Amino acid sequence: MKADLDYWMEAHGLDALLINGAARHNPPMYYLTGGVHLSSATLIKKRGETARLFHQDMEREEAAKTGLPCIPYSAYSWRELLAQAQGDTALATALRLQRMLTDVGVAGGRLGVYGHADISSLWATLTHLSRLMPQIVVVGETAEDSVFLHAMETKDESEVARIRRMGQVTTTVVQRVADYLTTRPVNSEEVLLREDGQPLTVGDVKARINLWLAELGAENPEGTIFAIGREAGIPHSSGSETEALRL
Repeated sequence: MKADLDYWMEAHGLDALLINGAARHNPPMYYLTGGVHLSSATLIKKRGETARLFHQDMEREEAAKTGLPCIPYSAYSWRELLAQAQGDTALATALRLQRMLTDVGVAGGRLGVYGHADISSLWATLTHLSRLMPQIVVVGETAEDSVFLHAMETKDESEVARIRRMGQVTTTVVQRVADYLTTRPVNSEEVLLREDGQPLTVGDVKARINLWLAELGAENPEGTIFAIGREAGIPHSSGSETEALRL
């Protein structure tokens, strides 16, 4: 649970957490922000304290929905930072991060880094940060043994409710697929037919799956493993979109 995060930070010897990236499709950031609409943000959590969220100005209302203390990026003049860095954007970003860390009371110690961000940009920024703040030790963790994995192993009531709801959504869609396929007419070649009499394809079924998920308030960012015939025997095959469904 999120309430256990400080315990796991101490167990892993981390003094603070730094999370980068969007709030969606980014598990650590989603976990601490609730998945509000943030296309790019920086979250810093010092052990024993409430996390601080740094965000783009245009997303201030979304940031406020997290309930976290929020600071807009404009609090740190990008023009001044870029001038100080002599046009080096990676250095300017590191200078801004240095000020953010200092403002939340992180002047040294072990800093765990998480989130989804372009590895080249992040590497350049952290390389500069290590020079600017040598008293900070940047720490990476594997997904299999991170503080977030351990915290997520137990759930609070709101997390359990969300899991149950998604279970209901997915089983509802699976049932709709089964009902749809078993009620389609079949031609003389044992091919299932659409409403217009044309062959029903893997792509047609996937389109319906995406529609039904959207109607139920879910999305499908990683696609669907749905295939027929030979491809159905290949692990994780997503099938050929134009392949017709046969009995």
